[in-house]
Amino acid sequence: MEAPPVAPEPVREAPPPVAEKAPPLPAPAPKPKPLPPVAKPASAPAAVASANSLSGRLELVAGSAGAIRPGEMADGLVYFLPKAGAPKPKPGSFTIDTRSKGFSPALLVVPQGSTVRFPNRDTILHNVFSRTPGSTFDFGHYGPGESKQHVFNKPGLVIVNCNVHHNMRADVVVLATPYYTRPDRSGRYTLTGLPVGPGTLVFWHPRAQAQSVAVALPAAAAVTRKLTATRPSRQEH
Repeated sequence: MEAPPVAPEPVREAPPPVAEKAPPLPAPAPKPKPLPPVAKPASAPAAVASANSLSGRLELVAGSAGAIRPGEMADGLVYFLPKAGAPKPKPGSFTIDTRSKGFSPALLVVPQGSTVRFPNRDTILHNVFSRTPGSTFDFGHYGPGESKQHVFNKPGLVIVNCNVHHNMRADVVVLATPYYTRPDRSGRYTLTGLPVGPGTLVFWHPRAQAQSVAVALPAAAAVTRKLTATRPSRQEH
């Protein structure tokens, strides 16, 4: 007899592979703290124009109007006009006396807008007036101890006379710049506190034609100008 067939053993499926546990993820790194803002360097302040000076000499030589008296250069004037414009000068109060049939001082330099008094210090009458265009005035006759005054608003030379005494003359120079000086008896001058940059240097004397010189500051060299006397030291009107 044939042996009965043996039933094949059932094929057992392999158990599914057990998934290995993934290693734990590292804790997230803390966010870096933001850096403090870097302060921007302060912008450098604009360069301030440093004060400068000019020096030199005003010379006065004899021309057609006679010899030069000793120390007469001190009657001159040197002033600076910056190309960028000068600050407005501060007006002041000044005095020109009528004394001994003359004006004292005979030359006065004032900032624009200044007031000038003309007290009569003599024992006689005077009549102070000016016919200078733009600066005309006439005080009429006034006696000892009396005083008159005038406000000088227009820049330039104002010639003041007296109708009683024809040899009396005073020059009032009205300036729209604070940068001016009077030379000494030898004609030497120094201007200080000037702004940096280009401008015009003006040399003036009552006996001569004014001269202008272009300069740029800072300037190392001295500036000297020679003026020729073409007017007498005293003029009758």
